[in-house]
Amino acid sequence: MKLIRSLPASVLASLSQALQSGRLKPPYTAFAVAEWASQITRESLAAELVALSNVGFTPAALAITFQALAEDAMAAQRAVDNIQLVWTSPDEEGPHVRDTSVVVRQLLSEARHSLWISTYGVFNGQEAFLPIHEAWSVRPQIEVVMVLNIPPDDKSGVYGADAIQKYAKTFWKYQWPWPERPAVFYDPRGSEKDPHLPACQHSKCIIIDDGTAFITSANFTESAHERNIELGVLFRANRQIAGSIKGKFESLIARGFLKPLPT
Repeated sequence: MKLIRSLPASVLASLSQALQSGRLKPPYTAFAVAEWASQITRESLAAELVALSNVGFTPAALAITFQALAEDAMAAQRAVDNIQLVWTSPDEEGPHVRDTSVVVRQLLSEARHSLWISTYGVFNGQEAFLPIHEAWSVRPQIEVVMVLNIPPDDKSGVYGADAIQKYAKTFWKYQWPWPERPAVFYDPRGSEKDPHLPACQHSKCIIIDDGTAFITSANFTESAHERNIELGVLFRANRQIAGSIKGKFESLIARGFLKPLPT
């Protein structure tokens, strides 16, 4: 059934209907299947139908089989259609080239129940996070969670707990100045002065309503969202991927690997 399995869903469905109605029936010949195959594949399609018929497939059984194959092909195509590449690049040409900021704003506007954001770097957060604040203002029931990276402040010589307190004070004053505050978590290893094994929170993604996931190279900065060369993958209607990512963050929080940002 190599050829049959390669047929488009629409052709498989049409074959199923023809077999059900009796418009296509034995003997299966190249002439009989001409409506559903190109000239160079008619002989192969007819041969495969004959082979299936010889092992006991009646027209009714073939119709059911072709309909099932059509449904599988359509499901596979929907899965492909729900995965999109998102490029931000200066040439503004080619497939999938969109400012990451456009995709992010669209996703934030779609959130109805939960919004999880993970990022490594934040610059001018009041502007970068404004779409989140706007979405939250309209739908205050949304669960908003952020996972951030807190680096050491080498310039000022501030590390560890002091760096975390300094970051928190700056974050709530300048990056997120609004009274309603999301739940914010961080990896405490990132701000250590001389870690035995340096590590940081470097993941960058957005999870919407446990069903849409955007995994991206872009930080939450204006340059990353609009000017840099950045690449992301958007998974829509994929609760398996979105739920898996969110579940991992929840596990890291529950096990204490990610700590709540002081308020």
